[in-house]
Amino acid sequence: MSSSRRHRRLERNARARARTIRLNIVSLIDVFAVLVMFLLVSASLNAARLNVISLNLPSPDQTVAEQDEVPLQLTVTVRENGISVSDRNGAVRQIENTPDGYNIQLLADVLIEVKKAAPKEQTLTLLLEPDIDYDSIVKVMDAARTPPAEARANGLPKELFPQISIGDAAPAGRQP
Repeated sequence: MSSSRRHRRLERNARARARTIRLNIVSLIDVFAVLVMFLLVSASLNAARLNVISLNLPSPDQTVAEQDEVPLQLTVTVRENGISVSDRNGAVRQIENTPDGYNIQLLADVLIEVKKAAPKEQTLTLLLEPDIDYDSIVKVMDAARTPPAEARANGLPKELFPQISIGDAAPAGRQP
């Protein structure tokens, strides 16, 4: 009898093993191989696009007369004690603080004068000391970007200097 029980138990175990489903993962591996290849190719294409730097260099046969005007290189430096406006020639206009803070109205007037003198100029560099509060930065950028309604009515464009670059100001002792 013990042999029949043993025999039945072995048959039952054999049937249980036969019922277990085994996954065919060969097709799954094929799908992953295609997926990995696709990801590698798309990543290399995106990396190639990121490494491209678009430069507009003058051609060797271009003469000096054909080149554009030298940019103004307008720089607005915001410090704790006031604002200074300068250009590539080093002409500096200091705007002292008012009791309420920065004199944004005078800054706007100075930038309107600069725009009238150089109407094609679009860029401005904004240099900031580390402790300038965000609200002051936004006010200065607004003054540099959009003129007051009266100035627009007098023929100024809708935007003064729409292309603004932001950077760190040199320490107060090392001003150029």
